[in-house]
Amino acid sequence: MQSLGGNHSVDQVAWRKPSLAFASIVFGLLVGLSSFAAKATDAQAAANYFFANTYLIDLGQGSQLSQVMRASQAGGFETANGNWVSFKGWYSTNWTDSRLAMMTQLTPWLGFIWGASTGELGEKYTIDPSVKVGLVVRHDFAKNASLSFKATTIFGGSLREKSCIADYGEVGGQQKVNCRLAATPIAPADTLQYLYNMKPLNSYFLSLQYSLSF
Repeated sequence: MQSLGGNHSVDQVAWRKPSLAFASIVFGLLVGLSSFAAKATDAQAAANYFFANTYLIDLGQGSQLSQVMRASQAGGFETANGNWVSFKGWYSTNWTDSRLAMMTQLTPWLGFIWGASTGELGEKYTIDPSVKVGLVVRHDFAKNASLSFKATTIFGGSLREKSCIADYGEVGGQQKVNCRLAATPIAPADTLQYLYNMKPLNSYFLSLQYSLSF
């Protein structure tokens, strides 16, 4: 009987140890799930606030740099063989630079501006994609008077024009030249300095506006 009783005591100890370990694992999982649920709830609340306080402020196709390229489509030149070379194919594109800008209201008086553009690609030029960020601050002096300050900057979005290789025959041979100026009296090497290499014309924008309602 003593031997049987001893074995029974060992079995109870052996049973309690895995039970405590299992309970600890379950408790840890419950704590982890609770923490994850709390974080998920916070993330959901943040997402709801973001979408409820974000507004579209600009949407469109075409930019000032796109217009520069559209203007470059006009004209062309005649080769020594009498063939007409048009600029239209070189400076046209299947996709015009498109932009989107939003404003997220952080507080009643402060907003964060953010957006981007797709860029544009032609045979002889490239307009890079861009990212736009900025802030807008507003102060109300009265119910009918306010002062607002807006500042934005654009990263990327530069225009770069490519050169052409022209054959000037026995006189000059093959030389790199600005495509638009290949048939002008300017020396081919000198035309390269006129290749478009431009940043967005509104890379930095500042405005101060006072509003008064009657």
